[in-house]
Amino acid sequence: MSSRNVLELQQSVHASQAGCAVAGSWKLATGQAVSLHTRAPGVLEIARGRVWLTLAGSLNHLPGAAADHVLQAGERLAVAPGQHVVMEAWNPSGGAADAVAFRWQSNSPSPSAPTASAIAHDWECAVVQPLRDLVHALAQGGRALGAAVVDVAGAGGQCAAGLARFVGHRIAHQRQRATSCVQS
Repeated sequence: MSSRNVLELQQSVHASQAGCAVAGSWKLATGQAVSLHTRAPGVLEIARGRVWLTLAGSLNHLPGAAADHVLQAGERLAVAPGQHVVMEAWNPSGGAADAVAFRWQSNSPSPSAPTASAIAHDWECAVVQPLRDLVHALAQGGRALGAAVVDVAGAGGQCAAGLARFVGHRIAHQRQRATSCVQS
């Protein structure tokens, strides 16, 4: 199966520029919604939690029709190509909804003999691009850690300077007191 036949979801800038689709499993945090645009027929499966979703697009030969569904862990929904799914975590009792995990599995037929360019594209999308994203994230983490170390060192220096001033004032005060006692 070519990764181009999956669905569009929030992707890294580099992945979207390379035309790569994201992997097949995601998490949806409480209070967030996600919008899925399918390119191929597939099945949306809720692995954890409960969602309220709106499925829009061509439904039963009614272009533009929309239907709401509530799915919970273990339930599946078949989605046709070109349909649009908007979903969010849902709790009918009004409390905070649990985080949701869901999967997308494309039902598009896989080519019997993938071409070299398809294999290269799949390698780029499945291995190279996630590694680029990981390196980028680690670099950002390293910069943040470096900035935190500089801030802590600066705060430690200020604390040491303040402590030295305090000790200096105490010593000067004691010397002044000792000098005034000797003169009396």
